[in-house]
Amino acid sequence: MLQFKLPADKLITGMYVAKLDRPWVETPFLFQGFLVKDDNDIRKVRECCEYVFIDVERGKAPAPEAGGTQRPAVNLPPAPIPKPAVHYEVETEVEEELANAQQAQSALSDAVGNLLDDVRVGKPPDIANVKRTVGQVEQSIIRNPDAFMWLRRLKTRDSYTYSHCLDSSVLAIAFGRQMGLPRPQIHDLGVGALMFDVGKMKLPPELLAKPEALTEEEFDRVKQHVEFSVEIMKDIPGMTQSSISLAATHHERFDGSGYPAGLKGGEIPLLGRMAAIVDCFDAITRERPYAAAMSPHQAIRHLYEFRNTRYQEELIEQFIQTLGIYPTGTLVELSNGEVGMVIGQNRVRRLRPKVIVLLGADKAPLGHTPIRDLMEDTVADDGQDLNIVKTLEAGAYGIQPDEFYL
Repeated sequence: MLQFKLPADKLITGMYVAKLDRPWVETPFLFQGFLVKDDNDIRKVRECCEYVFIDVERGKAPAPEAGGTQRPAVNLPPAPIPKPAVHYEVETEVEEELANAQQAQSALSDAVGNLLDDVRVGKPPDIANVKRTVGQVEQSIIRNPDAFMWLRRLKTRDSYTYSHCLDSSVLAIAFGRQMGLPRPQIHDLGVGALMFDVGKMKLPPELLAKPEALTEEEFDRVKQHVEFSVEIMKDIPGMTQSSISLAATHHERFDGSGYPAGLKGGEIPLLGRMAAIVDCFDAITRERPYAAAMSPHQAIRHLYEFRNTRYQEELIEQFIQTLGIYPTGTLVELSNGEVGMVIGQNRVRRLRPKVIVLLGADKAPLGHTPIRDLMEDTVADDGQDLNIVKTLEAGAYGIQPDEFYL
């Protein structure tokens, strides 16, 4: 595939647009890659993009004066993305699925607590219980991922490692669902993400909780958690090689800048490439000793900035599809002045999620918390269009997610 970077105002009919300068889901285009057929296509591209990448093997090449430049070649091993093996339909409404999700979350929470306690004292973990509870989470997410995406915003325990393991597993399963992976592969993804940081139980707690920047020597010690996790998982009967490989590579980076082996591109297994994205997203959306939490919306933009450097671009696109432009748990302000929190996604129109309204137009708490499905609620009471006008920082207006549970 021979691609050229081209300013959007130099686009002409007959060119094939392979990539944009932003996520596809932030644009009106239904498909990732399209042939420019007419002036209307050109207008749409110019309205949302400053530049694009065109595939000259599938469409016209830019004229020499067009200002197009060949995209710099990246010397990376091939990193194929499998075609979806399964198309998962949403089977339940988020309100219906919440009860099942809460039961599964509680079971997984107990399993994670027991797992970390066992590792801490050198006792063999109960992997059968871990797999059973991951299976319960998997079933709920397969039916409707929005319920768990909502619950993961309701933090229930102070330990960073504990909650990071729990939430990473949930995110990984949802990611695998979006990718259309077969159920056994999704299961390995969920188990691997649950255990990729279990080796941190072998590190001094004060090192993990240090609020200041780590010294080079301290960071080298923290890196050892990958080796410890792999050793622990290898000793557990029934642990699959896929899950172990995920734990071994979740800190590798697409451009080779990661650790422990400096793998790059397709040298990193698919589940490891996916886990790296999940690990980063969950980490930066929670309070850590050395950094404040980003909002989910900010975190998505942060990840996108590192496409095809730290993380594979195609997988970043799929992860954004998993969470939506306004991820569940994002605080938003509507065009009528109301403030709410996203509790579910509309997978046909990502810009119109389902929102639970928490504050009225005067920013005062409401006596009840109505739910607005922006796919259906398109007009405000005053007859004006109803939509999201901006996202808000976590904690805006004193709103905390765990104060509002359906």
